[in-house]
Amino acid sequence: MSSSRRAYHWMLPFGGTDLVQLAKQCQARLEDPRFDLVPLNVLHLTVRRVGFLDQVVTEVAATAADAARKRCLRLSPFKVEIGPLAGSRGARSFSVSPWSALFPMHQALADAVRDVVGDQSHMDTRSFRPHLSIAYANTDVAVRPLLPVIDELRALPAVSATVSEVALVKLRREGTVYRFDTLFSVPLGPVPMPA
Repeated sequence: MSSSRRAYHWMLPFGGTDLVQLAKQCQARLEDPRFDLVPLNVLHLTVRRVGFLDQVVTEVAATAADAARKRCLRLSPFKVEIGPLAGSRGARSFSVSPWSALFPMHQALADAVRDVVGDQSHMDTRSFRPHLSIAYANTDVAVRPLLPVIDELRALPAVSATVSEVALVKLRREGTVYRFDTLFSVPLGPVPMPA
């Protein structure tokens, strides 16, 4: 995404001390001018694009969030494991598993988006490969020289996280960093009644 174009996305923002420490440890070992590190306060898993801001107005995004709320009532919170580290030409990222735990949520969001704005992102749930990036390449990078360090870091234990809601965000790029503002949070499952 270019720095001038903004988009609505469904995301799972992640924090938590264990994940931040794991990401910090890996980023310290993998620091390289050919990669832009993801700030630790914006670690996230991108689930699906809703549309670009110049194509989808805020009211339509709000309607998509309402449609997602209805569909996500049938889901339950679930746990995922984040790690180990993997490498590619374009990014350094953590695997997120089990994939199957994320598929019902992805499908519910895909259906909600399709109901409201049509299928603009063309992302089928079967092709969804969840991952959490900690660095993005800013140039072409050969993978082979990275493998020894990545193999060493793959031995670090994965961390657990609970997914209990998904956020509809307004995503933008500021220089080399993705930033987002959360517009709506959609819980998985019914919202508990106050005691």
